[in-house]
Amino acid sequence: AAAAPVPRRAAPRRHASSLPKHEVMGLPALSPTMERGNLLEWRKNEGDTIEAGDVVAEVETDKAVMDFEASEDGVLAKILVPSGTKDLAVGTPIAILVDDVADVAAFKDYEVPAAAA
Repeated sequence: AAAAPVPRRAAPRRHASSLPKHEVMGLPALSPTMERGNLLEWRKNEGDTIEAGDVVAEVETDKAVMDFEASEDGVLAKILVPSGTKDLAVGTPIAILVDDVADVAAFKDYEVPAAAA
């Protein structure tokens, strides 16, 4: 006879799982050769609704100053990197995007975990 299946234990909850559903926005590669960039200026503020295609920030690449456009709709919950930050690696977490403006307050004191930075 086949052995009874062993019930699986739920994975331990991480602290971050207590936060509402969100997306960490990383610094995008805005040119094929871009490995690092400077975040010159945020064009949106925390709490602003963003639609796909909206200019979120101005980024200086290795070649030019370019607009960073949102790839999806959401609400800018937390800016992790202030305007004027230089020499950021592509992929560095720069902001948190949520679906609902009511979730913005949950990220007021959010900081990127050291392992993700």
